[in-house]
Amino acid sequence: MDEERIINTLKLCDEIYNSVIEEYRRLFGFAEEFVKLMHREERQLPYHMNVIDELHINENAHSRILLKLLQCKNENGEFEFLDSILRYVKDKNRISQFSNIQIKKPTITQEEARIDLWVRDKKTGYSIIFENKVYNAQDRDSQISRYIDKTIEQKFDIKNIFVLYLSSMGKEPDDQSWGKYKEEFKDRYINLSFRDDIIPWLKKFVLPNIRYKDVYLYTAIMQYIDYLEGHFRLRTINKQMNMKLETLIISHFELDKFNDTIDKVEALNEKRKDFDEVIKTMNSLYCNLCNRLFNEWKQKVQELYPEFVYETPWNWNDKVSVRFYLKEKPFIVRINSTNSKLYCQVQFEDGSEVNNTPLMTLNDMLRSSDKECTCIWEYCDYDDYRQVFDIFCKVVERCKGFASPSPEKC
Repeated sequence: MDEERIINTLKLCDEIYNSVIEEYRRLFGFAEEFVKLMHREERQLPYHMNVIDELHINENAHSRILLKLLQCKNENGEFEFLDSILRYVKDKNRISQFSNIQIKKPTITQEEARIDLWVRDKKTGYSIIFENKVYNAQDRDSQISRYIDKTIEQKFDIKNIFVLYLSSMGKEPDDQSWGKYKEEFKDRYINLSFRDDIIPWLKKFVLPNIRYKDVYLYTAIMQYIDYLEGHFRLRTINKQMNMKLETLIISHFELDKFNDTIDKVEALNEKRKDFDEVIKTMNSLYCNLCNRLFNEWKQKVQELYPEFVYETPWNWNDKVSVRFYLKEKPFIVRINSTNSKLYCQVQFEDGSEVNNTPLMTLNDMLRSSDKECTCIWEYCDYDDYRQVFDIFCKVVERCKGFASPSPEKC
């Protein structure tokens, strides 16, 4: 009896396994058909050129564009577009404390202290943290919490600190990102979606208020709106293609067999969950392959620069790193990762500033991180593996010209 039960259980497991594999095959088959149709339709689209499309910008570039916009001042010295987005937030969320914000003489920075956009007004005592997630990057460990702590260190009262989370399509921050602050900030936080908030704000409240003489600003914002609409498939020229793609989805998953709209929604949501499972598995494989690549890089670095290789501490997250000495001070050249980006970074081990050192001669390959310049780096998207390793090797070769492998040789 036990033997029969075991055999039946194994048969059931085998059937479940085969069923899952078959469903995965159908999903991959559909994905291939979908992509072929999309590419075919894209080739038939009317000619369209957008400079931002061609530059393949990353998340930081979006922050730089918004920075330039928020820094705009009119003839009266007013930060009209910063005021505009705050009015938009106040109108969108009337029950929050955003109506208390007073901004008169703000300092507006990008990527200082790793904060995407940071508005600080010492005169009024208010500060706003903008976190940019236009490409759905994951929140790093206690990310928002650390930014709040940074702002408190700047002598801002926690009650006068606000958080604007710029999501792609409304995804909320991870709970862990808030640390201990989630409840504290429930009335001083708002989620603005690029698709549903930033695009409408730009179209309705920014473009109409750009002066005629500011032609470059006007055309830049026009290009940016068009880029965002392309990213979210909202361009008018994409309408016919989108309809064909939606028709393919309806047909493939037989949504027409349901008369009730709720049934259609539930059926499609189930398929979305199936795709989520596929993506999870692909992400797991992707991480394994990435780790293999990083190990191959480490081996290559050991062969190319054996005198500079060292073992990083266990709690460091470096993918690849070497150590140099400059006037007996050790500094690190590393490849690391954060969210959806890789980056090559140079930093003194003690965290001291790299200003006024030969390290700053690397600025043709790397850029300063903030005003204090405690490190310099270059971000690359996660599909730029060759680029980041090439930058790393160029930086190491340059450093060999003015630094040494040990303090004794300085």
